[in-house]
Amino acid sequence: MPKPIIQLLFFISAVLPLSAADIELTETLQLPECHSIGWVRANAGVKGQGAGNIILDEAKWGTPAANQVIEQHWDWDLSDAQWAEAVKQKGEGKKEEVKFDLWLPEGIGTARGIVAITGHGSGETLYKHPELRKIARELHLAIFKFVGNPMQRGFWPRSLLDQRIAAFAENVQHPELNHAPLFLYGHSNGTGFSAIYPAAEGSRVWAWVSMRPGTTFQVYQPKAAQTPGMVIFGEDDGFFARPSKEQNMAVVEAMRKKHNALWHYAVEPKTGHGPGEKTWPLVFSFLRHSFAARVPADADPAKGPVKLIAPKADTGHLGQNWNASKGGYQTLPIAPFADFTGDKSTASWLLNAAFATDWQTFQRDGQLAK
Repeated sequence: MPKPIIQLLFFISAVLPLSAADIELTETLQLPECHSIGWVRANAGVKGQGAGNIILDEAKWGTPAANQVIEQHWDWDLSDAQWAEAVKQKGEGKKEEVKFDLWLPEGIGTARGIVAITGHGSGETLYKHPELRKIARELHLAIFKFVGNPMQRGFWPRSLLDQRIAAFAENVQHPELNHAPLFLYGHSNGTGFSAIYPAAEGSRVWAWVSMRPGTTFQVYQPKAAQTPGMVIFGEDDGFFARPSKEQNMAVVEAMRKKHNALWHYAVEPKTGHGPGEKTWPLVFSFLRHSFAARVPADADPAKGPVKLIAPKADTGHLGQNWNASKGGYQTLPIAPFADFTGDKSTASWLLNAAFATDWQTFQRDGQLAK
């Protein structure tokens, strides 16, 4: 597997504390643009792979932009060797700074998982959010973030993330981070990380979130169908309306229908492209419930890769999807899989009864009760 092209700008900018305390470490690297999803799409021969494969042929949707007619998904067939050959032919491009941060709670012992965040958009806020850090203490999780153009919107090869985590694992003397399962978060075009990474590395990802995807076609990832996923749209987000709300919702519905994806979407009423304090509780609920459902209680990443619990579609719940023509706050029916009376093939798949209730409350009230 080809190694990423890295130039070290400076190493650890934080010093490990001598006494017991939270650990926070920063590393800054110079990476070339050939690692970015944008470079891959433009130079690695993948852009036309979706041509003729119209994934929304059964959906009623608005008039698309010309390039969307040609390319309706980012489900690319590209090996690391092919990427390396494209770099050899096209050149690696200019180098830019990428900043990495790792946070570990005090006295964590063995980290049981990692919340991996692209700092693009709201990722910086999430990384520092006190409720996320509270959850990390309770569940014994590390929080890892990266920001910088070569990576923040998605990157190639996917092993680049594993290699940066490994470098931090060595420096903080937590070797279990090399095998700890991941929860992924990406906002806007950060979906190029959170939705695409599980398509290749799904065995390590327990769940993922796409927050207000800038390009919903990035979400169409059949190889990630069995990794629980959540897509949150903002009702008044301009990206959600381009070319239509129906089309963007239909991408997730197509994944449900054609690939039995264990995914759901939520539409946050009266909000734009950025999440707010009312948004985070639904993300945190999904994090908690997916961790409990997928990571075995006795899992020990210090002993090697964790075998995640495979979710079963018929043991989850289903929820009726938001109606774009009605808009606003909606009370959407939920039920156990077997009892749901709507269209099971396109309804939102929800992990369990408790999370289904939170999802329903969020769609009805735009927030969860404190």
